[in-house]
Formats: sequence, structure tokens, C-alpha cells
Amino acid sequence: LNKLCNEYRENKRMVEELQEINDNTKNQIIELMHGAETLIIGSNKITYKDVHSIKCDSSILKKEQPEVYNKYSKIVSYKRFIVF
Repeated sequence: LNKLCNEYRENKRMVEELQEINDNTKNQIIELMHGAETLIIGSNKITYKDVHSIKCDSSILKKEQPEVYNKYSKIVSYKRFIVF
């Protein structure tokens, strides 16, 4: 179990390192797009544009309409896995 925990932490570290590398690559691509929302380069189609969505601000709803908040709120449970 100790060996697996060490392996898990090392893999997680490598994933984080790769994510940082990928984020840097993504930023370089975005910079080279010069503000374009869509580009087609060879077999690659690249899009970088705003996405809009509507979200409910539950803290304001809870403050201003607590009965509505309580009526439509629900507790969601899940398991969290962490190795320190």
C-alpha cells in the first residue's frame, strides 16, 4: 500500500507538470491566433471564443428568498480521495 501511495503521488505530480506544459502550449497557440475566434491550420481547427451561460447565484437567492432556496436546494454527497 505504501508503494502504491508513493506511485500515486508521483503520477499526480507528473500530471500536474504535464498540465502546466499544456497550459503554456495553449497560451502560445492563443497568442499566435492574434484575436481570431477560429482558425484552420492543416488538419487542425482551433477555436477560442467566449461561452455564455446562466448560473443561479445561490448566496443571493438564499439571502433574499430563503424559502425558495430551501425548497429547491438538495444535499449532494460524493467521495473524495486524497493521498498526503
